[in-house]
Amino acid sequence: MKEQAGILEAVPGKRLFLAIIADYDLNRSICELIDNAIDNWIKNGKGKKLLIDINIDTTQQSIQIVDNSGGIKEDQLKNVISPGETSNDPMSKVIGIFGVGTKRAVIALSTDVKIISRFKDKSTFLVEFDNTWLQENNDWNLPYHRVDNIEPSTTNIKLQSLRYGINGDMLKRLKEHLQVTYAKFLKVNKLEIKLNDEIIESKLFEDWAYPPSYEPTQYSGKIKTDDGTINIKIISGLTQKSSPAGEYGVYFYCNNRLIAKALKSFEVGFGTGLAGKPHASISLMRVIVFLEGSAKLMPWNSSKSDIYYEHKVHLKLRDILIKIVKQYAKISKGLGKSEGGWPENVFKYPL
Repeated sequence: MKEQAGILEAVPGKRLFLAIIADYDLNRSICELIDNAIDNWIKNGKGKKLLIDINIDTTQQSIQIVDNSGGIKEDQLKNVISPGETSNDPMSKVIGIFGVGTKRAVIALSTDVKIISRFKDKSTFLVEFDNTWLQENNDWNLPYHRVDNIEPSTTNIKLQSLRYGINGDMLKRLKEHLQVTYAKFLKVNKLEIKLNDEIIESKLFEDWAYPPSYEPTQYSGKIKTDDGTINIKIISGLTQKSSPAGEYGVYFYCNNRLIAKALKSFEVGFGTGLAGKPHASISLMRVIVFLEGSAKLMPWNSSKSDIYYEHKVHLKLRDILIKIVKQYAKISKGLGKSEGGWPENVFKYPL
C-alpha cells in the first residue's frame, strides 16, 4: 500500500547560514570573494587584467572589495544570496561550483551587507540585507534596487557591522595567505590584488636545489574518470633550505589556485612503511601537484581549504604520489647523512 499523506515543505530556514559559516575566518571569506571575481572574469572572457581592490579599516571595522570582473547580470543577482545558486558551469575550468561561496563569505564577515554591481555598461543594482532579514526565517524575498551608476563591469561589496574585530596581525596573515593562494595568477600578470593600497606579490614554493643526479623531476599525465579528464603535473625535488618548521611536504594547486600546502598525512605518503613520519631529516623534500580541468572533478572541499582524500581523482593519483614522496624523503635523508651533509651535497647547487 502506498497512499500520499501530504507534502513536506523543504524550503530551508535561514539558520542554514549559521551552519555554513561556522568554519569561516577572515582568510577563507576574503578568498571566496576573490574566487568569485576570478570566475566572473573568466566567464566574461578575460577581456582585460583583473583588478581586485580590498580595503579593510581596522578603526571603523569595515571592509570594501571592488573588482572589475564584468559585473553581475540582473537576472543573476539572486545568486549572491540564494544557497546553492550559481551561474558557473561545473564542467568549466573555474574555481567555484558549490553555490555557497559569496553568500557564505559575506555573512561570515558582516551583519550589514551591501553589494552594488553593474554588468558591463548596463544599469547598476544594489542588493542589501542585514541581521533583521536573516532572522526572518520563513521569508526569502529580498528587494533589490536600481541605483546611480558605478564604473562599468564593476562590483563593489561593502561590509559593515563585522561579526568579529579585525586587527593588524590578522591583516598580515591575510596578506601572506593571498600571496601564496593566488601566486600562479599573480605571476602571469593577469591578476592584481591590492590590500589597503599595497599590491600583493606572488609567493611560489618552487625554490629548488639542483644537486647532481638529484635534480627536480617532473611528471605529466592525465587522470580519466567517468565524468571527464584531469590534466596533472607533479614537480618534485629538494629545496634550497631546510624547513623543519613545516614547509616541506605535498602541495596541491587546482586550476592554478593553491588549495593545500605542506601536507604530511598518511594519505599523501607519510607514515610508517611509507616515507616515514614527519621529521627534520626529510625537511628538504617537496612535491607540488598541479591539477587542471573541470571544477566538478577537483578533489577540494567546499571551502577550497583542503583536499578531500576520498575523492576519486585523489584515489587515482595516490599511488604515484606516495612513490614520489617516498623517493625524495629518502634522498633528503641520505644526502643529509653523507659526508658534508646538506651544505655540501644540496645547498651549494642552486639553479
